[in-house]
Amino acid sequence: MPSRHQRQIAFLIGRKKAAASRSYLVLLAGFLALVAYVWANDNYLDALRFFLFLFPHIFLFLSQDMFREEIESGALENILFLDGRFRGYLLDKNLVLGSIGLALSAALFIVLAVFGIASGEFSAIFLLQFAVGTLVGVYYLLAGGLLSFFFKGGSNVLVVILGQVLFVIGLFFSATRRTGLIDLLTANDFPGAAAKFKLFLLSLLLPNLAISKRLPAVLLGLAAIAVLLWIIERRKIASVEIAKR
Repeated sequence: MPSRHQRQIAFLIGRKKAAASRSYLVLLAGFLALVAYVWANDNYLDALRFFLFLFPHIFLFLSQDMFREEIESGALENILFLDGRFRGYLLDKNLVLGSIGLALSAALFIVLAVFGIASGEFSAIFLLQFAVGTLVGVYYLLAGGLLSFFFKGGSNVLVVILGQVLFVIGLFFSATRRTGLIDLLTANDFPGAAAKFKLFLLSLLLPNLAISKRLPAVLLGLAAIAVLLWIIERRKIASVEIAKR
């Protein structure tokens, strides 16, 4: 089967699964409700900043059940995936889900941008933040995809969310111990390589920080880690064997 047709099949399956996922639709609806709540109770700019900070999670939620459950379900024992073509399909899932995440995010961003332009509150900096957020979304998708080799039933997403919750709780405790983490996260300037490296390490746990800080060094670091995750994921997929039933 030509790779073009194989990719079309991957897109068809990916779209159907995303549309049929009740948990994903509930999470997406909840996110939109939160943005609307912030807009209604505060103002447009706060709602837009809230959206820009959190929309990369749209990519993360798409990574639920990305690999392991599909590999073990027997769904790949299909004539469409003969002769190892299932590996190409699994690799294409990154492109498929990334495209879905980008389409949803861009559609929502355009709606918010139109309101901002009409009211004169929209700034070009928000376009840059959206671009950075898309990179963060790809990072989430690759990290969630790699975790999905080890966790089933959306547990890979839960692991990331719980890790971030614990990280935020740790920040609150660190505020009373003068560790400097809060000062680092709220600073507008990061002189010296040490401060930039600390922020990069924190961004690995909560990559959304890169959207507001926009430090080239941190962004390059996240991009490098994303490439590393992609390489590891490719190696994992190359080693997958479908058990004979």
